[in-house]
Amino acid sequence: MKQLAYFLVILILVTGFCACEKNFLQMPISSTTTVDSVFSTTVKADGAIANAYYDCLSQGIPFTNVWNAMIQENLSGGMNYGYSWTLSEPMTLSGMTAAGGNEDMDGYSQNFVYIRQAWLVNENIDEVTDMDAADKASVKGEMLALIAYRYEQMFIMYGGVPIISKALLPTDSLTIPRAPLTTVLDSIVSWCDQAISVLPSTWAAQWNGRMTKTAAMAIKAKALLYAARPLFNTATPYLSMGANNNLICLGTADATRWQTALTASEAEITEATTNGGLQIINTGNPAADYGTATGTPSNPEVILAWKNIDQILFDAGNWANLPMNAFYNCRVWEAQGNVLTTNQLQNYYKADGTNQTWPAVGVVTAFSDYTARTEAMEPRFQITFQPWEQNAASNPGDVNWTNAATFGGQGFGCARVTKFWYLASGRTWMEFPLFRLASAYLSSAEAYNETGQSAQALQRLNVIHQRAGLPAITTTDQDSLRSIIQREWAVEFYDEQYRLHDVKHWMLPSIGTGIIGGPIRAFAFNNGGSVIETGNTNYNDNVLYTAFWSPQEYLNPFPTTEINKGYLIQNPGY
Repeated sequence: MKQLAYFLVILILVTGFCACEKNFLQMPISSTTTVDSVFSTTVKADGAIANAYYDCLSQGIPFTNVWNAMIQENLSGGMNYGYSWTLSEPMTLSGMTAAGGNEDMDGYSQNFVYIRQAWLVNENIDEVTDMDAADKASVKGEMLALIAYRYEQMFIMYGGVPIISKALLPTDSLTIPRAPLTTVLDSIVSWCDQAISVLPSTWAAQWNGRMTKTAAMAIKAKALLYAARPLFNTATPYLSMGANNNLICLGTADATRWQTALTASEAEITEATTNGGLQIINTGNPAADYGTATGTPSNPEVILAWKNIDQILFDAGNWANLPMNAFYNCRVWEAQGNVLTTNQLQNYYKADGTNQTWPAVGVVTAFSDYTARTEAMEPRFQITFQPWEQNAASNPGDVNWTNAATFGGQGFGCARVTKFWYLASGRTWMEFPLFRLASAYLSSAEAYNETGQSAQALQRLNVIHQRAGLPAITTTDQDSLRSIIQREWAVEFYDEQYRLHDVKHWMLPSIGTGIIGGPIRAFAFNNGGSVIETGNTNYNDNVLYTAFWSPQEYLNPFPTTEINKGYLIQNPGY
């Protein structure tokens, strides 16, 4: 079993957890815990450090209900929302609202609880008596990077947010107003630069998972990429806020922001491949390479992951014998009913690099045609999905991943989702990849193209495209190449929490007509009914529902509970 813990002290911490759940990076909490006691020794401080990692890196990970694990894919049209009682259903059909917790994936106010934890460590680590100065400097850098990570995510989702630059005391005002986008972006870049200056390029194996220079560079590069994209990089916001427009746009359309983003992603690639021991996995076996990059814990393409182990064992009716896999795994990562849509399916290429032609809506076609067409798809499709009546290509020959083992009455849909579980067999845990090196290559490709450097854009793009076993892209037309790069993002990073905010920040013209909003389609089977385990006779594409889109949703609303406190200005339209 590969090393999973960030710190050796975790071996002690997990003994206090229930037998059915093991959360790495947790710190015991008691009424007797004080800042002075926590930071008295390295062993005790390690618990606070671990807790900061666990909390800060959990952004976007399920927070309310494990049945809503991939809410971002539900909202961006990549998966159907599953059942009517999910968190995704009202947002998909009626849009996000500021009330009732229906505002996003993980709760706005929790950001500042977790940021405070990181600031407490940053500000108090010097009090540890048995830790040397170099280690203390590194810990401070780690905490700055964690804070930057949380802010980068909020920056993308909300725009300008309050800047908390220390661990607030009870006597400090908690009603801190939103800062302009430029201030938030500058803060993220500054925290990352400070972290980069002190973080190591690599850690010893027992510290696997801690922040590195490459990880801090990835956080910085992502923030700068989104700053360069059209949503923020404009003088005219998507909806007017009058004198407060600086909360939702950068105030100018500045082409140099693309060069700044490019410089950051190229620096990330250089550090990762020169000093960080990281690489794009390409052995010439595209399916195995993509499976390893996305589904093998601690592989050399992952820059930063959220490392968590849950082993939830159920003993309820016929669920007791279900394998812990993509149908019903330990986090219900792909919950029953959350299956591939045609909207996302059409982004994938055939194995020869051409586009697959799927039957038009309503055209009933023999099930053998479905089998033939899915078998002709590119390796990334084969690893990411398990088509009906087929065993999972991600776990060939494994009894846990046969068609019968993973079938659960999913109803409608184009295929089951198996991403993150490459050669998992009976493994009941996963490590969600927050940053893979592939994102830096696509970031550079996007920025090169926007700065008119098509040759360099193609080079970076084809590192990822050809790793997937596909022929090289050759077009140099900027508009065509932009669309191809955006499609590559959609395929390469499906289910990795990019798509929803990518399409918003690109301001795609089709965003309301088949991505976030508009007809969401999926396959029906057996003359318009549900898929069955075996013996399906035909299939047809059909509209499952019409999803909601309004321009107000380019950015997320702040919760009404926070707005009512009088210190926040709501994003427009909510």
